[in-house]
Amino acid sequence: MIQYLIFKFRKTKEKYGLFGISLLIISVISIIVGIYISYVFFSKISTSVRLIENGEKINEQLTGVIGDFVGGIVGTIWSFAGVILFFLALRLQSRELSLQLEELKDTKEVFQSQQFENTFFNLLKNHNEIRLNTEIKHKSFNSSTQSNETTYTRGNAAFEEIKDFFIKEKSNLEDNFKKAEKSINETTEDKYWTKEISEKFLEKFEKHYTTPYDKLKHNPELNSKVVFKLTYSKFNSQLSHYFRNIYHILLYIKENEESELSSILVSEMRGKKIGIYINKENVEVSRIKNKYKKYSQFLQAQMSNTELLLLFYNALFFPKAKKLVQYYDLIENLNIDDLLYPEVDIEYYDQYQDNFELIPKSSLKSKDEIMEI
Repeated sequence: MIQYLIFKFRKTKEKYGLFGISLLIISVISIIVGIYISYVFFSKISTSVRLIENGEKINEQLTGVIGDFVGGIVGTIWSFAGVILFFLALRLQSRELSLQLEELKDTKEVFQSQQFENTFFNLLKNHNEIRLNTEIKHKSFNSSTQSNETTYTRGNAAFEEIKDFFIKEKSNLEDNFKKAEKSINETTEDKYWTKEISEKFLEKFEKHYTTPYDKLKHNPELNSKVVFKLTYSKFNSQLSHYFRNIYHILLYIKENEESELSSILVSEMRGKKIGIYINKENVEVSRIKNKYKKYSQFLQAQMSNTELLLLFYNALFFPKAKKLVQYYDLIENLNIDDLLYPEVDIEYYDQYQDNFELIPKSSLKSKDEIMEI
């Protein structure tokens, strides 16, 4: 019996709260007091006062006094109890509505999470299809059949071909640097390398790389950019669609991350949630960032080292894309030894501030660091 009463008390406490239970007790006591006063009053008055005289006429003056007493004292007490019960009913209804809203909010969050994942993995599937369908057309003349033939390089092989062209253009740039040095060296002993030839070569150099030789000489960090620019120009139809799709996937992840972070911060500002900090970092904010970082890692896992290398240089020309690539550290698995000019190029991905957001540095590793024993 005692256990049953304790159980009922806990359920009532959970439903109304201590304040609500107190008001409920007060209202019950008020009703009992009103009943008790009425009982005592009528029991006393029934033995001492006659309301009907001579069995026919009601004493209106006396009944008016009785009505004023009952309405003024007992009625007031019961009205007070009624107000309390009405308040408790509204309070309970409000609490139930709040619980329903919380349930709806949780359901909405689950639905939004499922919707995000469905869209994300559809985008990821589409990205793989774009990569596999990337192709490079080759035309050649078959001497045996005396006809033109067309062959295609697709998927990973196409990206490898683009990389080979990229590396080859680096070697061509270095060779052209030597020729340019020869062009401006007045003491050259090559009698066939005339001043006129030198001037024409420097003009061709600037036209080919869209940058003067002197500018590249004094700004070595631009070397890899001019090489990739040539590569992108040649394979624009293959690379532009591929990289735009990556950008929009990252943008979709970032927008959802910012939306969730904003919701958390607003809840904390309004006092609906209490922010928990460990080492000056908000635990909930860190959880959300790590959650969306994993989605970016799903994208990264689909990409080969060749694709990461091309992405590294492509992003340098598009600040918005570079910010997302660096924010999610999409190139973290890229081998630093694969870069054209490792010591110089890595500086492009140094830490920087974008408005109020800190974009962390991308730390690439060398082969020796990766395979360290």
